[in-house]
Amino acid sequence: MVQLEDQDIGTDLRRTFDWMADRYLEQTKRVSRQLYPRWMEHVMSAIGEFRPHSVADVGCGPGYLLELLAHATPDVHVLGVDYAENMLKHVPASIPTVHQSLEDWSEDDDTAYDVTAMTFVLRDQPDPVTALTQLRRRLAPSGHLVLLETHTPEVGWKRRGFELYFHRLVPMWGDMHWTPDWPGIRDSAPYRRLSETHRVWANKCPLPDAFYEAGFRHAAQYRPSSDVVMLWIADNEA
Repeated sequence: MVQLEDQDIGTDLRRTFDWMADRYLEQTKRVSRQLYPRWMEHVMSAIGEFRPHSVADVGCGPGYLLELLAHATPDVHVLGVDYAENMLKHVPASIPTVHQSLEDWSEDDDTAYDVTAMTFVLRDQPDPVTALTQLRRRLAPSGHLVLLETHTPEVGWKRRGFELYFHRLVPMWGDMHWTPDWPGIRDSAPYRRLSETHRVWANKCPLPDAFYEAGFRHAAQYRPSSDVVMLWIADNEA
């Protein structure tokens, strides 16, 4: 486990998520105002439309989506990939997992998956196009990427409400109630980082152009622009 006296923890995203592993799922539900399970059901529905034989959840965390997939589609081969080892300790032992970065997994695994899924992970990647290219490398020729990511509503009161909640209340509540025992510097605390990574993502949102640059032949969004998350489907090059 990460030692609490480690003041440099906030500079390493992997170690941050290792530290968050035991509380990640419950707090994600709270931060999402209990919408997280519904969003995962929507991801499940999107995956199910393709009737896949194999699915890789990249950046799977503690395995919430993996458990849904394994329960609903027991005949489908599912795999969880994450580079935070403590996250994978929460995944049921019956579900295979790989403790690797996306880059290493995309190079080391020669399996072609029908679907790769990524939820709330792309915004943390330093180069989204490179990450998408690595994901596509593990897709079958006719495979699909299902991607869920945070999204700033475009206009109106929903946008103002989202910005107030996500960029002011969430960091403050995190400091006071969710991660008051954070061992790093305050500016690198998990919910401050969450706000900052989304701000960068929103200002430099690479989609959908990044999909095409990474080699996907078609990409479409499946949620209204007024929502706080966006579900994307991208098709591999046949």
